[in-house]
Amino acid sequence: MANAPKPARRRALGLAAAVVAAPLATLAFTGSAQAAEITPIAQYVDKTVADTETEVGSVVDDLGLKGK
Repeated sequence: MANAPKPARRRALGLAAAVVAAPLATLAFTGSAQAAEITPIAQYVDKTVADTETEVGSVVDDLGLKGK
């Protein structure tokens, strides 16, 4: 269990997933959405992915591994 996420991180990831999933579920059930409704969600997802990519890159660098 050395690789198990810590409770605080798991809670934060769950909250982030809920923040993204709730509006997307609403859009799925109500039909079309305007760009003004989707833009904040897309910006949040972009930032989250970029932050995660940076963290993973830092860990890979710290381990001395090289990407393809």
